[in-house]
Amino acid sequence: MTRFWQWMTKERGTRRSRFIESRPKGGKKRGVALLMVMMCLAFVASVGADIGMSGEVRMLKATHQRDELMAEGLARSGMNMYRLILVANKQLGDNSQLAAGAEMMGVNLGNALWKAIPSINTGLLRMFLVSDGDVEEEDVERLMTEGLTLDERAESREESASLFEDKGFLDFEGDFMAIIEDEDAKVSIKGLQSADPTVSLMENPTAIQLYGLMSGEENDQWFYERNIDRWDLIANLKDWMDSDTNRSGARGGYEDDLYNRLESPYLSKNAAFDTKEEIRLVEGWQDAVYERFGDKITIYGTGKINVNSASDEVLKGLFKAYVSPIPTDSTCELLMDQLDEYKLLTDFRSGEEFFNWLESQGQSVDEALKSAVGTSSTVFNVTSTGFVGETSRTITAIFDFSGSGEGDILYWRLE
Repeated sequence: MTRFWQWMTKERGTRRSRFIESRPKGGKKRGVALLMVMMCLAFVASVGADIGMSGEVRMLKATHQRDELMAEGLARSGMNMYRLILVANKQLGDNSQLAAGAEMMGVNLGNALWKAIPSINTGLLRMFLVSDGDVEEEDVERLMTEGLTLDERAESREESASLFEDKGFLDFEGDFMAIIEDEDAKVSIKGLQSADPTVSLMENPTAIQLYGLMSGEENDQWFYERNIDRWDLIANLKDWMDSDTNRSGARGGYEDDLYNRLESPYLSKNAAFDTKEEIRLVEGWQDAVYERFGDKITIYGTGKINVNSASDEVLKGLFKAYVSPIPTDSTCELLMDQLDEYKLLTDFRSGEEFFNWLESQGQSVDEALKSAVGTSSTVFNVTSTGFVGETSRTITAIFDFSGSGEGDILYWRLE
């Protein structure tokens, strides 16, 4: 830098040369002006580049925020559509005349509408319109990975306008996808909180259902390999919610000893779970166990499992919890095949009817099953995601229709 400065400020013209005229001694240092000009140009260029970059960043940020708001609006649209479906479903189920007529045909109106629409996907609807109803599996895969082309989106808007009297049902940018889950189709752990402390945990109805859910030859091997005791897992759930500080398992002791030894210790809550993810804080439920059984349990629900919508795993758990001797996996598979055939024709209308069906299959069933299961649902988990460009927003909500025709919101999360 010093040499450059010396070269720029060096006197010139004191010697005669072919290129520079001879000047008298004591000539001025004219290189300073050139240097100042170059420095000013460099400064202006850097400031201009900074302003341009800042403007571009602000523009991208504003575009992203716009897309986020649009995606959130689309997610709310999917959520509101499902809420309308659930409100209509509630009204159908509460209509005694319609319900009585439907029962005669083997249909439970309390499950009819929401089960008929398990998901809403506007992208798939657009593809259905532009392909004239002929949607192949590869089309769906392309939709999930690449999305629709601009031409397909424009065509879907035109098709929806003709179908819905020029109202343009799909005349918006982006898409949304919403799905519904029945919380009453899962094993609710709420019953552990109010368990009688004088009664053995192995006699608690909720604990029995949980143990049945975690039973079976494959699960037996899985727990054996990890040296995990299932009754300890169930006891830890109870201890997290109950009001005392004593462990409910066979080992006994102080329940917070499980958490005091952690690197970042904490105390058990001694209250109900606020969110389902909170289960991961319970000793033993942090990782693999939650991933294996978390989607089959709930902190909501009435406590009665809806046998008309429960998954195969939950139903097999009921077989293992209430049938004696405990059926083998192969017996459970056979019962599920027979149950699927039965449910093709009709829904169960009561827990007693489900009990009678199991007995008709030659099984010895505990009477407690009648009060442990139900045939309709009131608590639902709706997840709706809006997509705009590369941006997405997801809303997860829990609706409870047990006491309200419009559905009470038990949980709402935007991410």
